[in-house]
Amino acid sequence: MQENSKNEFIKIAEEYVLNNAGDHVQVSYTEDYDDLFVFGYQAKDKKVKLIGQGPILLVKKDGRIFEYGSAWGEKRARIDVITKLNKERLIRIFHEDYNIQHNNYDFVINSVYQEDEEEELNALVNVLLKNKIYYLIRDENNETKTHYYTKEHLEKTLQQTPVNLGQHFIQNLEDVLVDLINTDPYFSWTLLEKTK
Repeated sequence: MQENSKNEFIKIAEEYVLNNAGDHVQVSYTEDYDDLFVFGYQAKDKKVKLIGQGPILLVKKDGRIFEYGSAWGEKRARIDVITKLNKERLIRIFHEDYNIQHNNYDFVINSVYQEDEEEELNALVNVLLKNKIYYLIRDENNETKTHYYTKEHLEKTLQQTPVNLGQHFIQNLEDVLVDLINTDPYFSWTLLEKTK
């Protein structure tokens, strides 16, 4: 998609605005960068001023769109998208089809190193604990309660692999994965994409 001209990106922006905001608005500004095309919209009627909508960023390489609210501002939104895309590139080394816009992955530890290699197990446990991994339990009233893993509980859980840890982190899953990769790229994990 990268070869598209600015006019083609404007057409994509106009179609996106029409399909997502309606025919009472129009593309009001555009900015063309190396890997992103940024645009916004405003009411066609000049007497009306819409508020709340922020920059919309089109990834030139693949056509994905990231939309932000007005509090973001264009520069901050660009930084956020570039950061996300860089995380995605790193994670794709291990999980080829990973898409950072999808929040439907479960994190699975395939295996843990042998007991004689306790250093690696400790590193894995430390990364998971640092990212505040938790588990859910239903109480006697059938209400779901969140409990944070302790080191001992997590080590016991990891004895039976593979283990699906779901998305039970305080941090975004991509941040946990980047932390894990940077700590030790040889940990054995995968992502399971949940079907809706």
